[in-house]
Amino acid sequence: MMSLPPEPPTEPIPDPGRAGRPSLTARTVRGFAWSFTGSAGQAVLQIAATVVLARLLTPEEFGSVAAALLVVGLTQLVTQLGVAAALVHRRELTDRDVAAAFWFSVLLSAAMAGALYAFAPSVNGLVGLPDDSVLLRMLSVTLVLAGATAVPTGLLQRELRFRPMAVVDLLAAGPGIIGVSVALALLGFGAAALAWAEIAAALIKCVGYLALTRPSVAVEAPSTAWGRLRPMLNFGSGYSLTQLGNWIALNADNLVVATVLGTGPLGVYTRAYNLLSEPANVIGGAADKALFPAMARVRDDGVRLRHAYVRTASLVALVTAPAAVLLFVLAPEVVHVLLGSQWDAVILPVQVFALVLLPRTSYKISTSLTRATGAVYRAAWRQWLYAGEVVLLCSIGASLWGVNGVAIGASVAILAHFLVMLRFSARVSEDLMGAVLRMYVKHVPAVVAVALASWAVAAALRPVGSDVLTLAAAGAAGGLAAGAVLVLRRRRFAEELAVVANLRRGKTVPVPA
Repeated sequence: MMSLPPEPPTEPIPDPGRAGRPSLTARTVRGFAWSFTGSAGQAVLQIAATVVLARLLTPEEFGSVAAALLVVGLTQLVTQLGVAAALVHRRELTDRDVAAAFWFSVLLSAAMAGALYAFAPSVNGLVGLPDDSVLLRMLSVTLVLAGATAVPTGLLQRELRFRPMAVVDLLAAGPGIIGVSVALALLGFGAAALAWAEIAAALIKCVGYLALTRPSVAVEAPSTAWGRLRPMLNFGSGYSLTQLGNWIALNADNLVVATVLGTGPLGVYTRAYNLLSEPANVIGGAADKALFPAMARVRDDGVRLRHAYVRTASLVALVTAPAAVLLFVLAPEVVHVLLGSQWDAVILPVQVFALVLLPRTSYKISTSLTRATGAVYRAAWRQWLYAGEVVLLCSIGASLWGVNGVAIGASVAILAHFLVMLRFSARVSEDLMGAVLRMYVKHVPAVVAVALASWAVAAALRPVGSDVLTLAAAGAAGGLAAGAVLVLRRRRFAEELAVVANLRRGKTVPVPA
């Protein structure tokens, strides 16, 4: 068996100190707030587009673009080799390091884009697209744009500049994806409307991030540039192994649906999964962006890492757990209001995914901790284990129960991966796993209250026949129930409420020694 390369050594860093400086948790939560703002804004815009596009495009058209994006996403991941993460993780960084990383990313991305364009007719059939489909060739240009965006992304995260990142991301999601896709769909472009929207969004993000960072682009001799790249690629390659496993885990279900069931069922499945991934990406993705650079700065301090991990996980659960309950109870109304009654096949998969919204969101915190402590190679095989579980369970589910079976298989794999990554994270500090599990237990009363309140109101109003009324009233009842439990048990959530209160006042929160 081929052994993995040794993990890059973790060098000792000076104690950043606490006096007069923001704590790790305060920096993390402030970064999380801005990341959350940008991600939430994107999600709201995406939902607005979904309401329109679900009535303009067919499941087959959604599925065709989803299949093409599978190929593009995999190619992009392989191309970048973890350059952005390596820039964040690197302790010292010079302009020449940045320039070497920039040109490496751009040139490799351009080469891969050319290869994808040339071999698109052969690749189409592998994901259920017609041989003459032009979607892959259209989307190949996004690879070049992503290559030029990778280094600015790493620099912005390294500098904790989440506010300008959120602005650019909102512009990409609004005028880019939503404006272009809706306008072209209304003009009858079909699936191509979604492809052009992806190109527009990638262009806006590329231009915006480059303008914010203005990275050095000085050209050096290839041998000199390679010498600068090698230590970054040592870390980045391990990170890419992890990300590749994670990509397969997150997309293997789509591949199974596309190849076994076809692009029409894939359109149905992706609509259901997106209703899970949108809140998961908003909350978990924002936490990941903020946690990684903050944790990387104190990677050797187990106590502070544990405290930040547990408190961040609790803040995530405060939002995610009630949302999961509401999504499960109100799935019929959510689907009818957002997509229309013609998408009833999406309801059951949505309810299945709602059951694993919290673990789907929370394992991103473990991913942040893994990268911050440099354990990229040890994490890589766990991601590949996750990918194998998704492939196996989703294939079994597809053969037994079609799209619903794939949703069940993917959900079981998500839960298993959450537990594996939580156990892996526990290595950084004594009793981390126990502290996390105890933290989740204190959220149970709120979950029960939201479930009872929302179900009671929904059951009473469904005979009226108004999906909008049922969704609004039951959602409000669930929100009030969650708020009431939080007020009654505020002593149990004193730390979380203190973080939120101080964040709103622009203050910091000390971390106990």
